[in-house]
Amino acid sequence: MSVQQDDRFVHDGPWTEEDFLALPEDRYVELLDGALLMSPYAGSRHQRLSFRLAVALESARPSGMEVLETVNVRVAPGRILIPDLVVVTRLDDDVTVFDADDVALVAEIVSPGSAATDRAIKPRLYAEAGIPHYLRVELTGPVAMPHRLHDGRYLAGAAGPVLRLDDPFPVELDLVVLLAAHRPPT
Repeated sequence: MSVQQDDRFVHDGPWTEEDFLALPEDRYVELLDGALLMSPYAGSRHQRLSFRLAVALESARPSGMEVLETVNVRVAPGRILIPDLVVVTRLDDDVTVFDADDVALVAEIVSPGSAATDRAIKPRLYAEAGIPHYLRVELTGPVAMPHRLHDGRYLAGAAGPVLRLDDPFPVELDLVVLLAAHRPPT
């Protein structure tokens, strides 16, 4: 079986932000120091939790903040990541790339295709960028692992199936209930 090459990703030399942003939007690709990080799209359990968590956080957020899924976040020049969820303080109508200064919380839901980056690489990059809160969610369980930035690194809060946050706004969400919830009939 042969794999067909996607010419959109054929490129000479390091990728720049301009090159990266010229790619079509129908992709899950991140930019890290001139290289593209490609991940498969997540499975339905991941997507279900991401959507329901976004809706629940959106319901709890104060004015002056917004919850968004899978947006570009510049953590440094030449480094654009796509977290599963973000809480942003920049409320412009149309933003292609949010700067780290615009982000109050970033969340990653760990999937098999993203485990290494979500557990090791991305938290370090988010911390270096000064994003105050990082939330990692492990689907097994599920388990919420909130972190807050302190002296340039993340300190872990209480982990468990119930997500409890005081900052950037207070919220308490049971991830087991969120995953089990069914959409109401239409």
